[in-house]
Amino acid sequence: MKQNGKAYSYIRFSSKKQEQGDSVRRQTELAEQYAHANNLILSDKNFQDLGISAFKEGNRPSLGDMLEAIEKGQIEQGSTIIIESLDRLSRRGIDVTQQIIKSILQNNIFIASLVDGLLLNRESINDLVSVIRIALAADLAHKESEKKSQRLRETKGQQRQRALNGEIINKVLPFWLERKGDNFIFSDRLEAAKRIIELRRKGFGTNKIAKALNDEGHKPLRSSGWNHTTVGKTINSVALYGAYQTSETTKDRKVILLDIIEGYYPALISKEEFMLLQSDHKQNKPGYKSEFNAFAGLLKHECGGALVRKFHVTSGKKYQYHVCANARDGKCIVTKNFKNLEVALYRIMKELKFEKKSYLDESLLIEQNNIKTKIQDLNDMLLTLTKIPVSVMHTISNLEAKLHEIEERIKQQNSMIISEKAFNLNLLQEIKDPQELNLMLKRVVDKIIVFNAGKKWRVKISFRNRHTQNFIWDGEKITFISDTKKLLE
Repeated sequence: MKQNGKAYSYIRFSSKKQEQGDSVRRQTELAEQYAHANNLILSDKNFQDLGISAFKEGNRPSLGDMLEAIEKGQIEQGSTIIIESLDRLSRRGIDVTQQIIKSILQNNIFIASLVDGLLLNRESINDLVSVIRIALAADLAHKESEKKSQRLRETKGQQRQRALNGEIINKVLPFWLERKGDNFIFSDRLEAAKRIIELRRKGFGTNKIAKALNDEGHKPLRSSGWNHTTVGKTINSVALYGAYQTSETTKDRKVILLDIIEGYYPALISKEEFMLLQSDHKQNKPGYKSEFNAFAGLLKHECGGALVRKFHVTSGKKYQYHVCANARDGKCIVTKNFKNLEVALYRIMKELKFEKKSYLDESLLIEQNNIKTKIQDLNDMLLTLTKIPVSVMHTISNLEAKLHEIEERIKQQNSMIISEKAFNLNLLQEIKDPQELNLMLKRVVDKIIVFNAGKKWRVKISFRNRHTQNFIWDGEKITFISDTKKLLE
């Protein structure tokens, strides 16, 4: 098949520095010059993956669009794809590069690789000289990328060591910080970070926080505006309390978190406040939440189903009631409505007796250190052996799994301690905003379970630290059945 006179260019560069330079201009001009010299008409529909490395395993949307357009026939057979060099398609080695090229050529599309001096067509797949030239170009590109990646890892390793030594390094900073000389200072986006923290403390989810930032006109990081991902990353960033999380990227592109350097940046909040944000975020279960429902995610029926709030309007008057979600789905036999349940719950809030009983089990810290020592001793032993016993590797693997389990338990205990410290019983009784009340409750309450008791209901408050309180609600008044002081009265 001959070229049909139509051409499309594919442009790629991998870094923001190239974006600021002339990479796009150079590749565009080369494509235009080639098209003019070979009597081809360069289409206005061209494909660009800007700032995306062909060495990484990430998605490259424009390349995907081009391959899909070829597959669907939107780029007609006989058309020519103009690229600066074959490494623009991939730097991940011979096999990947050949697969991409093959998928293009098999659809009777030509590839003009300008730097490589190649014009490839369907016959090139079986042409030994073309195959060798493609393989050589792909291999050289892959090895060059590996060298760059290794140099980058070494540079980042050196930077990490300098940061551990307390030096100020040149790196991408969180949006609320900037570098001034040899110091880190707050940037002009500080108010946006403060607003994110403020709204999170009030119980707002990441989507609602992003919407509030956009509505209030806070300058976004990108032209598309604030989104829940950016907000979530901000809430989870240790830089909020002034710490720097060091990391390492392996050869297979996995990011491993290493040391946390505390006191590296100016702190926006304390470490305890940061840990409370994480605890609140963990307790705030995903799903739809009404901003007017203080008990969202907490209220359960004895069968395990959620109690869902409903409204009914009669003669212009609005009535509120709850139903069991399982009954609605035919999985619970209790089909009656629970009326005035929130009236009971708000009264119960005024009578809660919370016992702060969480503490950090010191034995877990001792066991954590013992396991770390055993793992280190075994790793040191492996360095002296010429042949590594499989049993030792299994032992290390089991110890690492046990260590992970213990560290999770330590995290949970620390989370409970911080949540209990932040729980203010007096404040709970004064909070008017349902979202704030919901957030405060979730710090210490696991769930509120409603049991059927004849014509009455038993309401059980189950706290995260396993403390419980029980109340009887008859539709009008509360009877306290598990509070000793009330029983004596």
